[in-house]
Amino acid sequence: MIRVNLLPREEKAQRKSFSIDLKMGDMVLPGAILGLATLVIAGTVMSQRTATTGLEKSIEQVDNESRALAPQIARVNQLAQERAELDLRMGIIHRLEAGRTQSVRLMDELAKCVPDHLWLTGATQDAGSTLSLEGVTYSNLVVSDFMARLERSDLFGNVELSVAEKGNVTDKTVVKFRLTCQVTPDPSAN
Repeated sequence: MIRVNLLPREEKAQRKSFSIDLKMGDMVLPGAILGLATLVIAGTVMSQRTATTGLEKSIEQVDNESRALAPQIARVNQLAQERAELDLRMGIIHRLEAGRTQSVRLMDELAKCVPDHLWLTGATQDAGSTLSLEGVTYSNLVVSDFMARLERSDLFGNVELSVAEKGNVTDKTVVKFRLTCQVTPDPSAN
């Protein structure tokens, strides 16, 4: 195939000079910018590598210290657990010590409140502070006197009669009763 250029010669010359007419001054500024960008990137990479190396050394040092302190940390944790168990036991002992004489004082005060001709046949205290008393006597007036004495006591309160009925004990007519009361905390036990 043959190529024929139909352009006049002047246009051919202009076309060639346009594509070849690049000057050295025009290349300096882009080259300087490209070189400067390359230096900035290289500097950033180097500083990042240095920082990474420093952090890796720091992590390795902390890991070594952690491994060296692991037995001591385990001992401290074990001692903390033993102390918590000891504190729990001491708390239980303290509560037992504080309530050690409460039952004795309760029975002593109850004995002081029992009038003549009244006999208690049962006394039970629930886990809280409710005391149930059962007994026999010859008269309802003695039951009333017993309830009044309990109310006057510092250890008992809210005395309520549940049951008072006639019954027989060895051919004698008696009044069988059941009452409940609240045991108030003993200030002298603390």
